[in-house]
Amino acid sequence: MSTPPCAPFEPDDHTVVLYHFDEGKGNETSDACGDHQLTLRAHRRSQWGSHAGFGASAQFCRREDDADLLVGPTNNDKLHLRPCTSAWTVEAWVRYAGAGGLDQGNTYVNICGTEDEGLGLPIGMRGGWNFSLHCFTRPGTLQDGLFPGARFMGSPRGRDPNHDTSGLLLQNAKAGGWTSADPPRIRDNEWHHVAWQFRYLDQTHFFFLDGQLIRRVQLPLPNDTQGRVVNDTENVGVPFVVGGFLHSQDPPKLLGFGNFDGEIDEIRISSIMRYPVAERLSIVRRELPAATFNAPYSVQMSTDAASGAVQWELAEGRLPTGLTLDSKSGAIGGKPTVAVEHQPLDLLAADASGRTHRHRFHLSVRCGQLSTDSVPPAFVGSSYRAQIGTCHMVAPISWTIASGALPDGLQLDSETGELAGTPSKAGASRFQVRAVDAIGQSRQEEIALKVLPAELLVIGPDEDTVVLYDWQGPNGRLIPDVMGDEELTLTWTNIGGDRRVSWPGRRGRFPQDTGHGEHGFVGPQGNEKLDLRTCKEAWTVEAWVRRGGPLQAHGEKADYHHQPFTFGHICGTYDKTEQGVWELYLSSRNSPDGSMAPGAHFLGAEPGQELMDLHPWTRPGGLVAGTDDAGISDTEWHHVAWQYGAGEDLHQLFLDGFLIWQMHSPDGRRLVNNRRHSAQFSVSTRLKGYARYGGAFDFLGEGHFFGQIGEIRISSIMRY
Repeated sequence: MSTPPCAPFEPDDHTVVLYHFDEGKGNETSDACGDHQLTLRAHRRSQWGSHAGFGASAQFCRREDDADLLVGPTNNDKLHLRPCTSAWTVEAWVRYAGAGGLDQGNTYVNICGTEDEGLGLPIGMRGGWNFSLHCFTRPGTLQDGLFPGARFMGSPRGRDPNHDTSGLLLQNAKAGGWTSADPPRIRDNEWHHVAWQFRYLDQTHFFFLDGQLIRRVQLPLPNDTQGRVVNDTENVGVPFVVGGFLHSQDPPKLLGFGNFDGEIDEIRISSIMRYPVAERLSIVRRELPAATFNAPYSVQMSTDAASGAVQWELAEGRLPTGLTLDSKSGAIGGKPTVAVEHQPLDLLAADASGRTHRHRFHLSVRCGQLSTDSVPPAFVGSSYRAQIGTCHMVAPISWTIASGALPDGLQLDSETGELAGTPSKAGASRFQVRAVDAIGQSRQEEIALKVLPAELLVIGPDEDTVVLYDWQGPNGRLIPDVMGDEELTLTWTNIGGDRRVSWPGRRGRFPQDTGHGEHGFVGPQGNEKLDLRTCKEAWTVEAWVRRGGPLQAHGEKADYHHQPFTFGHICGTYDKTEQGVWELYLSSRNSPDGSMAPGAHFLGAEPGQELMDLHPWTRPGGLVAGTDDAGISDTEWHHVAWQYGAGEDLHQLFLDGFLIWQMHSPDGRRLVNNRRHSAQFSVSTRLKGYARYGGAFDFLGEGHFFGQIGEIRISSIMRY
């Protein structure tokens, strides 16, 4: 146990940010290190208290909705912890003055940070951190005790799921990590020192109360990919805030959630771990990076709380052939000559005091391979670039086409492995790419590349367009119909920030969802255009989609954080109540190869008028393409469309501009569009009732889309 300083902190070489709150008046507080860009300003007005031995403190009164907070800059590197490349310590002195239990029966008291729980700005994207006090029981009163906790969310861009440690660091659940059965906690209204330390090397979070380590959480958990800290957020749009959360004012979020009640003093962010995390010699547990076969390798082992010099030895197991352990430095190095997977080795460390510690590690030696199994689609007449990736191959690498042929107009760079050019004809190509590296490793992989018709590159408005959402513009909360019908404006299913992100190969930003149902977009109820009733003779409903992968980011069917992604609502007025009219979706149910194909539902008002499972895998009799061409197996962008012609009562499904399935009068039933309902038009989420800025969303239910959705267009003709 260490004793926290009982006087104001002094800046040193490791201090990133320091707020003394010593102004005692006015509506600003300054960074003690002199960075004027980090000045905090009152959201409404500053309130000041006093902290014996320290001077002035920042005071906060819990308010429903819009509290008196101190707000710093947006997208500042220091306040996003980016200078903390190996470790950090976030710490503060706090005096909680409330009784607790006011946050949905629990206590959640935000001290500071850049993650706002999705409560704030309509242009903000979740992706940052916060440091807070929590009670892990219900009722969560002060008598139950408050503990320091944290969130850290990496960027969702290009990652499914995003690196989100939040639930594991805020809840006494799967992660555990308490250092005693009854850890110390805050049960009074006195001053206390709280700290959160993190170290990248072993991906471990440490929480302290009054100098005592009360919890350590090493992430990710075994057999789980969620929770690794990757600090890659950018353009988040949510400012650094002290003393609570900024709450949305459009509409007002009247719940007071997360707002501090009491005083905060001496917030310091450091680029090191300030407080010891072990009382005696301890080997730092970590994942050893995989070595590359027949290539130089070096990794440095380390310890906590060593007394004097440390000697290392291999206590059990063996190192892969070609690698050795330096007994003085603890470095493992050499050039491995045999490939192995997850080889166990026990290392023993001994310090000058005679104390020892032993820990088992696992080390893999891997041969080279190509890491790209799919590439984005190309478009006729548009320039194209895609990089074929490798792992565990040694540069320089030479590239060739081993078999098959590239689409006309494209070439493979023999030195870089880049596909580039301007394709001239639509179609699908399959070819084998071969890479040979500097040590003679040769690897080959089949790549499928689709060249799509030029007209699919941008889905734009024309005289036959009924509704069009292109997702662009400055506001991620309000998504207007490009055709100008204000009644059709989409808004968040639940307040969650701007969920639009970019993706290679697509212009603009498009919403990305993890498939857990809390977020998505909704429009009006019972609208004639969105119920397809203005499309008298025909319609085309089309969208760009990018599925996230085989496992979506929330659920417990595969593991704590993942459940299989087998069905995803793209858009429509059909929801969990089954009262709406139609739905466009992706599904792998009954798939012959696990791929997902587009499909549709359409409901009439009377029994015998429902048209369900208009889908290639459920109704294979309608297939007009091979199964390899009818489904989506990768995580690239794809264009899907559902057409209907009233004259022939014909339904057609298209994938990437090519007809894959069609059927006249399925089940002998002609389509009848006579349904009246209270369901909302929704995108990416299957609702279980009315939802606008929160409401009847279906959290952790099934049927939600996992991935990204691009332009959505409804037309009054059959376009393809």
